[in-house]
Amino acid sequence: MYCPKCGAYLSFKNKRCDRCNEDLKSYKKICSLSNQYYNDGLRKARVRDLSGAIVSLRSSLQIDKKNTKARNLLGLVYYEIGEVVLALSEWVLSKNYQEKDNEADYYMNLVQDNPTKLHQLNQNVKKYNYALAQSKIGNLDVAVVQLKKVIASQPKYLSALHLLALIYIELEEKEKAVKCLRKAQKIDINNTKTLYYLSCLGINPTVVRVDKEIKKSISKEKHLKALEDNTGEQQFFSPDPVIRDGKIDKWSILYLLIGLVVGVLTVFFLVVPTMKKSIISDYNSQAVSMGEEQTRMASEILTLEDDKAQLEGTIDELNKKIKKMQDEAVDESLYEEVFQGIFKYIEGEKEEAAEILIQIDISKIQGNAVKELYNLIKEDTFENMSAKMYKEGSNYYNLGNYDGAVKALKKALKYNKDNVNAMYFLGRSYQRLEDTENAKKYYRKIINDYPNDVRVSEATRRLEELEE
Repeated sequence: MYCPKCGAYLSFKNKRCDRCNEDLKSYKKICSLSNQYYNDGLRKARVRDLSGAIVSLRSSLQIDKKNTKARNLLGLVYYEIGEVVLALSEWVLSKNYQEKDNEADYYMNLVQDNPTKLHQLNQNVKKYNYALAQSKIGNLDVAVVQLKKVIASQPKYLSALHLLALIYIELEEKEKAVKCLRKAQKIDINNTKTLYYLSCLGINPTVVRVDKEIKKSISKEKHLKALEDNTGEQQFFSPDPVIRDGKIDKWSILYLLIGLVVGVLTVFFLVVPTMKKSIISDYNSQAVSMGEEQTRMASEILTLEDDKAQLEGTIDELNKKIKKMQDEAVDESLYEEVFQGIFKYIEGEKEEAAEILIQIDISKIQGNAVKELYNLIKEDTFENMSAKMYKEGSNYYNLGNYDGAVKALKKALKYNKDNVNAMYFLGRSYQRLEDTENAKKYYRKIINDYPNDVRVSEATRRLEELEE
């Protein structure tokens, strides 16, 4: 335990600091309660109750934000469910509170020392956001393709599994939805969303056997219908008795033997060949699948070998930069706004986080870990903020408030400089305000820089109107 006033290392039994004589009674209670929540979170994490672990660990950090053990464990839980941005956020904060002998260094190195993996995680975030946007506008097939790629690359991405399950529910593909939710349940057994979606599908969340559930839920009606169709028909027949009036009927025995011989011959000539064909067909199918898998793996190996030469030079450079970042002391005043934005993002206030981070000059920030974290949050929030500001600006334009439209649309371009729609309406707003120079500037930028965009023809027509 460290003294909260002077930072001296103390035994937990001390009631006062040996250096500054600070009373530690209240502080010990705070540390003890924070550790209780940490232990509870650790127990839940060990049995894969990750949602419960997140709640307990957040409570621990609300009591003592410098509890680096709880913060590191929370980062590991976030990483386990695929939330890499949140995991890196917690580890960076942990490193800020405890520079030496901190396990967060090891966790960050596992991610950052592998540029290929870090790039793949970054691409997965982009693909997930794209799939989310496509699902909102009704392009469910495109969203399914993107989410399958994300899950294939990152099988424990819980948010991607939930979104894919919801899309399957919308497409009325119950079996696929249940399989996605069961995968999510194996990652986090007590996740509220997973249990809610399963209950909405009429599936018992406590049952593990997916195949039995699906067969019961899907084939139950077919089975009942088959019974109804056969109602009134004779289901069984009664053979002639072998013994009549206390005597053995020799003809019955003869018929029985003939039946046995016919049955054996039927099995030998009909069932056995069919089984052999089925086994051969399955074997051929498996052989083809294995051949395709070997071809795919060989292609991936060739691709990795091509990338290896490029990555070897990059790895040494990144390792040197990481070591330099670890050796440098953290200037809290320089990183204050960055961490404020990170806290907003962790709390789910993504728009507020984007508004804070857009004001920061990232070139002045030293340390790749913080920059990479900034870029991950930027990619997850700036595009959505650009779309929001574009919508706000277009509403101002439609209401005739062109000054408000200019202000909102400029913000949209600040968040995403390639937002052509915002660029076009910014030109229209300046044209309405009779500021022809600025209007021409944005029309020309669309024509020159985005020649394949659908707005080019409109921008060309507006530019010709101003130059007449």
